[in-house]
Formats: sequence, C-alpha cells, structure tokens
Amino acid sequence: MRSFSLAVFVCSILAGIAPATADDSCQPLSIVTSVDLKIGADSRAYVPVKINGVPKSMLVDTGGFFTEMTKPVADELKLSARHTRLVLVGVAGDSTRLAVRAGFTLGNLHAESMDFMVMPGIHKFAPDVPDVAGLLAPNLLDAYDVDFDFGGHKFALISQKHCDGKVVYWPAGKVAVVPVRVNQDGHIMVPVELDGRRLTAMLDTGSSRSLLNLGPAQSNFGIVADSDQTPFEGHIGDTGASTYLHRFKSLSLEGIAISNPTLMLIPDLMRNRLKPHDTVEGNTRISNPGQETGLSEMILGMDILRHLHLYIAYGEQKLYITPATPTPAPSPPPAKALAPPK
Repeated sequence: MRSFSLAVFVCSILAGIAPATADDSCQPLSIVTSVDLKIGADSRAYVPVKINGVPKSMLVDTGGFFTEMTKPVADELKLSARHTRLVLVGVAGDSTRLAVRAGFTLGNLHAESMDFMVMPGIHKFAPDVPDVAGLLAPNLLDAYDVDFDFGGHKFALISQKHCDGKVVYWPAGKVAVVPVRVNQDGHIMVPVELDGRRLTAMLDTGSSRSLLNLGPAQSNFGIVADSDQTPFEGHIGDTGASTYLHRFKSLSLEGIAISNPTLMLIPDLMRNRLKPHDTVEGNTRISNPGQETGLSEMILGMDILRHLHLYIAYGEQKLYITPATPTPAPSPPPAKALAPPK
C-alpha cells in the first residue's frame, strides 16, 4: 500500500490508448488487453511487461498510488532519475520522490513514454519472479475495469464502456456484488464485517497478507498486543516496529464469508509522514478534511483475494466476486479499435 502527500506535475501518457469515454450506448464487454498472471511465492500477482523493449515482470498493486520501477532496473536501463514534488509513502514509512521515464508495453497496450516513480530498496518481491521491475498502480489501472482471474491465471483490462452490471462473463453461480468507494488515491475501500463489527478495508493485491491497523484493533476489539491470543510476529523492515498475529472468528463482505481468518496487526507508520494540507504549490496550507491519511482500518490482502475471481468495476464503483475456478474463464470479445504495439 502507498499513499501520497502532495500533488505533482508528473504525468503518465499512454500514447494512443486512452480508454473510451462513456456515452448513451450500452455495449458488451470489450477486452483492452489480457496477459498471463503468475502467483509468486509471496502469494502476490505478477504480469509480463516490456520496459524500453526489455521483457520484465511487474507486481499488480491495487493498493499503490503511482506506477513504480525499482532502482536496479532503472540503473540497468540507464534511465535518468529526476526529483518530483510527489512524495509516495509506504506502510513501512518509506518514501520516494524520484521519477524516471521509459517506454512501456502491457500485452497489446503500448506507450512510447511513461513515468514511473522509483521504488525505495526496502521493497521485496517473490524470489521465484527474478525479473520484477516494479509495480502497476491505480494511476494506470483505474482508467479500465480490472479482471483478476486468479484460478485461471489471467489478468485483463477491460473497457468501461459497457452496460452497468453486465460484467460476469465467466461461468458462475452466486455472484457477490459489493458497492465500494474509490478514494482520492485510487484505493478501493470495501465495507466488511469482522467479528460482528463494521470496518472499512482497502483491497490491496500488493499485500501478501491481510492486515489490521493496530490502533483500531486495540480500541474496537480490546486486543492486547504480545499476549497469548495476539503473539509477536516480527518487525516491519528495519524500523523496529513490531507486528502481531490474531485469529478472529469471522470476516464477511456481501455474502462472501471467511471463517477464522488470521490477520497481521501492524502500527500506522504512514500517518506522520503524510501532509494532507499541502497543495500543489506546497505552501498555501489549505485544509482538506476529506482526504484520508495514514493506514486504513484493514487491508484485504492476497491470502484472501487469491481464492476469488475478482472483477473491479472502477467506473461503477463495484466489485463482482465469485470463487476462483481452476481453469481460465472465457475471454470477453477483443476490442476492435486497438492496434498491437509496434
């Protein structure tokens, strides 16, 4: 998960692949691009890309903010980094304000020049995906619908120009339709119920584990950290901040129920690093009380999400969820207007 503290002049341009705008027509689903998806040893989802024509893999991170590239890959491709006024802050309190620019290809989507923030070295990836170049974030994803077929190992971006509610193209019985809120960071906020208490969780495919903010965990559930029921688990990077594990009785979201989920409890290391009152000029200090800062109450991570077929309709602000199936679902019809990259 990442959030941001200051608006920025950095702009990603996906040349020639702008998503269709909504109009009065109601069309069937149209796939924009579809690629294979690999679940790494860290339980997270990786997809094949090309950066400046060089094949790489990238983590798909719905909990990110701006698409990022690792510094080793930026150095390998001899990309010149520049300082920006955007500061990205991660759950470990790490931050970055450097950016690079490179050509980018995802399936049949191509941009001659696209901006990437440079990731701090604290971030680790799956050891069985050795060519990871960074992560794909909502600044790219939320212009489309996003389909995670975890059972069939497919990832697709789909045009938002379709009939509302007509998105479940794979064989499915009961479908959970979950109204969500997409916040100013592009994060998907989902209403959940944990042991009978209503919470707001962020859907984060970039997190291997499902997490609970330690503060709300203590205040809402009376949890005592480092006790028999909530044992010490480890530390966050080199921060020295402790994490804990706690088994709850139930977690549910609109008909999807998980029994006895074990969540990792972590402290909020983001809040003190964010400056929600800054504007693009950086010194006017205009208050924005509606902007969320810090760690969410809860994060739904890949330990739960990988067992689902998850369709994110950013335009409708809804999730369509069924159990994951072990074979690839049939694809929606391809978009006719898109040409393959050069």
